[in-house]
Amino acid sequence: MIHRLLLGAAVSAIVFTVGVAGLGWKPYVVMSESMAPSMHAGDLIFVDPHAHSVSVYEIVTYTDVRGAITHRVISQSADGALTVKGDANAQPDPRAIDRKHIVGPVRLILPHVGWPVMQVRTHPFKVTGVALLLALLLPGRRVLGLLVLGGLVAVVAMVPTTGAALLAAYATTPP
Repeated sequence: MIHRLLLGAAVSAIVFTVGVAGLGWKPYVVMSESMAPSMHAGDLIFVDPHAHSVSVYEIVTYTDVRGAITHRVISQSADGALTVKGDANAQPDPRAIDRKHIVGPVRLILPHVGWPVMQVRTHPFKVTGVALLLALLLPGRRVLGLLVLGGLVAVVAMVPTTGAALLAAYATTPP
């Protein structure tokens, strides 16, 4: 019974991943609460880099000196620059975003799915230590267990994140 449940979960995950990859969407893990209540730290989002347009009130991921940031578009100027703001922030971001820095709009939010990535990014030594301890304590093929856990930690560490930088440091940078 448990084997069938695990097999079903694995097949579902593979089918979902292949489907999303087929659309060309990029996954990101949200690392801050700047977009609460729309999304929270640990949520997995999928961004459509092939979208041809972005509209006001749409949530977009863009890049700047802080890295990848996901915020909502609140206005657009005549030259096409976008003003963005985190839903939980009192003020909009200090600079307008040029269209060339837009990765794309957020198409899908999976709550809490990115939690393991967030833990690996914020506590890498604790996660690695716990994974090694579990691999050593579990009976059976310890070397295989160590390799599998090491591979999982490595894969989790490679997922890109969004919104992890400090806004205060960016706001003090001269234009």
